[in-house]
Amino acid sequence: MRRIGARSLLSAPALLLLPRPTEGGGFARRLIVLALAVALALTALASSARAASDLLPDLRMSRLTDLKIEKTSDGRKLLRFSSVIVNVGDGPLEVHGQRPDAGASTMTTVQRIFDEEGEHHDVSTEAVMYFGGDGHNHWHVRDLETFDLKRLSKGSKVGTGAKHGFCFLDNHRYGSEQDPYYTGCGQSTDLGVMMGLSVGWGDLYRYNLPDQYIDITGLGRGRYRLEGTADVDDWFRESEESNNFTWVDIRIKNGRAKVVGYGPTTYSGSQGS
Repeated sequence: MRRIGARSLLSAPALLLLPRPTEGGGFARRLIVLALAVALALTALASSARAASDLLPDLRMSRLTDLKIEKTSDGRKLLRFSSVIVNVGDGPLEVHGQRPDAGASTMTTVQRIFDEEGEHHDVSTEAVMYFGGDGHNHWHVRDLETFDLKRLSKGSKVGTGAKHGFCFLDNHRYGSEQDPYYTGCGQSTDLGVMMGLSVGWGDLYRYNLPDQYIDITGLGRGRYRLEGTADVDDWFRESEESNNFTWVDIRIKNGRAKVVGYGPTTYSGSQGS
């Protein structure tokens, strides 16, 4: 008997549906059911192959810069630094927050994921938005970035970043030729807020912004590693989850922080505006 391939099943359905003159009605019905099942299976496979792929973001940390030790009026010592979280993926990081009424102090969030056909779907996340908290009157995502200071010789943690709220938007160009799309973080009366990072854009937090420091009061001289990580709790879907970090090694001596080495960064050189 000649074998009929998958292409033949789709291109010549009449051949399957017409029973031979010598076949009984029961056999013909079984053949028809089999042919329909094969055709449906092949159609489903073809549709699956044509399904648009998700365009996921890829969050990374650029080089930590502007390291300075500030002595405050109350006697504390603060290690200040500038950081940039960037998106070098195939699609934007877009997060929508929502609360039921103005009495709720936080918002639940979803990540909006786009695909190659321009469609999108929303995925619930455990990230939380809250208003204010650092002297800025807008909404923040809690702990989008985390910073730790460790003793270089033993790896023991000696300090953590004071900043826990992040309003992330397109404020630092990283290769994109498009205008910034995400430009705000809402107002106190909003019941819904959208934040995001476009592809090829970063969000810069300069060293002199509120809470952009690690308290090192009482820390002795020596070598330390300052680590920065984006989305440490994996709240957001990305194309690559293992490259969200960077570090800088420093030597603290005589009230100054001197860079002695860098870890992995988004780009080998300095970019941005």
